[in-house]
Amino acid sequence: MEETSKNFNGDEVVSIDNEKENILINHRTYKVKDFLEKLSKNLDYNQGKKWISEGVACEILSPNQSWQKGKIKICLQFIPEQPESILDDIRQAH
Repeated sequence: MEETSKNFNGDEVVSIDNEKENILINHRTYKVKDFLEKLSKNLDYNQGKKWISEGVACEILSPNQSWQKGKIKICLQFIPEQPESILDDIRQAH
């Protein structure tokens, strides 16, 4: 099964059950934008802006391919335990 993921816009709320797993923020529930803001404060303003908002110019090398130019940026990504699909419900019923 292919994994689906979601990039956040910043207003979503994240709740981490295991407080030991939290980094940067000392409580278990917070908005994505608060996490990214805290992350950017650990960098200087310009670094944070580039890495989180704009991306940083880079090149990547993948096996059996040439170097590819692009940007890399930090984002928080959610991967649901089960994809939300009407077809999944139909498949499970049969």
